[in-house]
Formats: sequence, C-alpha cells, structure tokens
Amino acid sequence: MIVDRIAISLIMVAVAGHLALAQKAKAKKEDPKATPAAQQAAPKSDPVAEYLWKPSDKGYRAARARLDSLLTAEPQNRRNLVLSFYVEKASLDGQVDGLYAERDSLDNITKFSLANFLLEARDYGRAIALYEALNAKTPKWSCPWRHKGQALYESGRLEDAEASLQRAVETRETHYDAYVWLARVQRDLKRYGEALETIKTAFKYKGRDIEDPEQEVAAGEDVKLLDELLLQNMVQPDQVEAERNKIIKAASKPKKK
Repeated sequence: MIVDRIAISLIMVAVAGHLALAQKAKAKKEDPKATPAAQQAAPKSDPVAEYLWKPSDKGYRAARARLDSLLTAEPQNRRNLVLSFYVEKASLDGQVDGLYAERDSLDNITKFSLANFLLEARDYGRAIALYEALNAKTPKWSCPWRHKGQALYESGRLEDAEASLQRAVETRETHYDAYVWLARVQRDLKRYGEALETIKTAFKYKGRDIEDPEQEVAAGEDVKLLDELLLQNMVQPDQVEAERNKIIKAASKPKKK
C-alpha cells in the first residue's frame, strides 16, 4: 500500500544518512518521546521523501538525481540502493495506473499483456477486469479465459475459475496448461476423480499444444499434481510411481490415424 511505502521509505531516508538528518541525529540524543520520522510530514528539503509522499514526473527526476548522487558518492551504501528500489516502484506504479486508465483504447495484445503483468503483481481485480473485456471482444481466444481462470483461482473464486478454465479448453482443446489449472481448481473443490481425469488430459496434450509447456507450467508441477491426485483417488503410496509412469506413457503415445 502507498501509506506503507511512504512510511518505510521515510524511515530509510532518516537512516540512510542524508546530510541534514544525519547531522541532526549526531548533534542531539534521540528523544524517546519524539514522534517517529515516519509519522511526520515529509521533509520538504529531501526530494526523495517529497517524491514518495506525492509522486510526480518532476519529483521523480529530482529524487532520481538525488539518489544517483548519493550512490555515486557511496556505491556500497545498500540503504540508498534499497531506497532507490522504492522510488522506481513508485514510478512503475504510476505508469501502470496511467496505462490502466487508458485500457479502453488499448489494442488486444497490449491489453492482454497488461492483464498478465497485473496478474503477476497479484492485482487480481484489475487483471480480471481486463480479461473479461477481452473475453467479450474475442470470445474464441483461449488465453484470456485461461489466465482469468488463474486470477479467479488465486482470488479464491473457485467456481468462477472453473467456468473460465472450461471455456479455455472449449476454445482450444489442446490447451495444456489450462487443463493443469483446471485440475488444481477441481482438486480444491474436492472433486478428486474429475481432477485426476483432467490432469490426465493435460499430459495427453503436453508438447502438442501451440505453446511451450515448459514456459507455461513450472518444471515438475504437473507430475506433482498427478501424484497428489493419485493418492486422493486411493492409489497406495507404493504404487503411485508405477501408476504415474503408466499414465504418462499412455498419454505420450501418438494418436492412431
């Protein structure tokens, strides 16, 4: 949250050794009853604190110049480096907010890319809103359905996630990672039999979809999920490996023409 960012950053400004504050700290002992720096108004003399208190393009340039100067003078000062991260984060947040405000004018690829960025940033509400706009405009495009399903899943909306992921595999039957996410949802809904069949279907299309499976699902996650579902479906622990290998082998066989 922006308040947390301001509070933490102002503390770091005080600790980082900005000249005026550092000299004041050395000149007088700390008063235990004094108001913490993070609770006071932003020091007007410090461009970094000013920017974090009220971001603006002009303020960013001043804050960036101040930090660059400090980092040049003390390249090993990690506090200033971390404070720089806060400034860049505030700048990025502002740019994202600006682009989101223009969402209705964005082309579909840009809108999808922004939605994916927001998904990665765990900004699920805005990501879902963008995916829904894409669903309405391009209902036969599988990817927004799949990614909206993930965002809904991460938001705890399991039934809605399942519906979105079902649309993803309906619009592209070979959509491997959509099946993996769908199996996760069905597992969390405690429909273990359906989830097992779904993850089997995922392996059926692994490597046969238009997307690289290694870029869509973390290495080993599909196998881990398969093992978990085998156990949930009453396969004995000492039989899981054999059953898993049988499923993957069967799924890898080419279809008969």
